[in-house]
Amino acid sequence: MRSKIWTAMVGTLMLGGLVLSTPRAYAKCDASGADAADIAAARAAVALNCDCAGAANHGQYVKCAGEQARTTLVNQSCRGAVVKCAAKSTCGKPNFVTCCRTNSKGVTKCSTKSSGNSCKPQKGGTACVGTFSSCCDACTASGCASSPSGAFLDR
Repeated sequence: MRSKIWTAMVGTLMLGGLVLSTPRAYAKCDASGADAADIAAARAAVALNCDCAGAANHGQYVKCAGEQARTTLVNQSCRGAVVKCAAKSTCGKPNFVTCCRTNSKGVTKCSTKSSGNSCKPQKGGTACVGTFSSCCDACTASGCASSPSGAFLDR
């Protein structure tokens, strides 16, 4: 009986040690904190290696972004953050634009639209066509973001 209890205790301690020693690659993604630089590096790799303007279609671009994230990220749990930015982009969608719409309560949301003419404000709100290919970069809290050098623009 005593050896069964001892075996269970040792097993529990070993499992606890395994959990505590789990590599950072499996840690929860902290996109706005500790993992922000990792995500930025992966998104830079996407901008460099995935052809936004020349992608055969949107799905191919998102697939390329996923592959770049897989090979670049230190923390693999942040892969979704990188892929989400590619999925919410105009890449592989000819003539599409990012559209920043701010409602009457001051809440800004981004979406992709088939043309600049489709980017219309809600009643009592404003809208602007973004200069960035991804909604992750196109809008600020109050409208469209300006495009500083080094940003993730269409190539």
